[in-house]
Amino acid sequence: MLTSALIAGVSVLAPIGQASARSQNSTPTESVNLVNQGKQRAQQGDLSGAIALYTQAIQASPKYGDAYLHRGLALHDSGNPQRAIADFEQAVKLEPNNPKALYNRGEVRSDIGDLQNAYADLTQAIRLQANYPEAFNTRGVVQAGRGDLKSAITDLSQAIKLRPNYADAFYNRGKARTESKDVNGAIADFTAAIRADSNLAEAYGNRGLLYAQTGNKASALQDLQTAAKLFQQQGNQESYQETLSYIQQLQR
Repeated sequence: MLTSALIAGVSVLAPIGQASARSQNSTPTESVNLVNQGKQRAQQGDLSGAIALYTQAIQASPKYGDAYLHRGLALHDSGNPQRAIADFEQAVKLEPNNPKALYNRGEVRSDIGDLQNAYADLTQAIRLQANYPEAFNTRGVVQAGRGDLKSAITDLSQAIKLRPNYADAFYNRGKARTESKDVNGAIADFTAAIRADSNLAEAYGNRGLLYAQTGNKASALQDLQTAAKLFQQQGNQESYQETLSYIQQLQR
């Protein structure tokens, strides 16, 4: 959606990957297998099936942190942020120095607008794992939400340094630079985001709006038309209609 929000359908919870060796070594094979099966179900889009398998793993091994972690991810993706936070809190309780548990709790807290606690979680995750691009990206979004655009740009730049083709971070920095009135910098960031992910409709849309501000009507129309096409293909009718409205305004 073409709004002032720093993330508009772009940022997602980072994949956790395989269970840690420490967790696997101290957890019954049955529970590890259940979590692995749950991850497969989640990848196939069967979130309810994945949640059921993670729950079985937890019932078999109540102190298995990765099971709570993955169930939290599935709950978040199912539209249950509060239940997701509860699982991430349990994962953090079981493994206080697990940066991924802290990151994911911070990510969901950011999603629901709990910026202060999100910032604390993400900062702790970064302390534990300095080379964590997702944490810098999300903390940058949180910083912008708190009105600290300078710190937001610093965090997003660090995310890009750690992952040079990080489309979300380029997009989010473009939004922060837009809010900072750095039009040329924002256009450059949206261009880099598009280069990294050619299906990023929001980046085309926001770059198109900036081109319109600079008087480059042809480029603005081209970007907005591309954005509209992508939004329609992706089933985002609200943003599709909003983009059509911008196109109509430019064509008058």
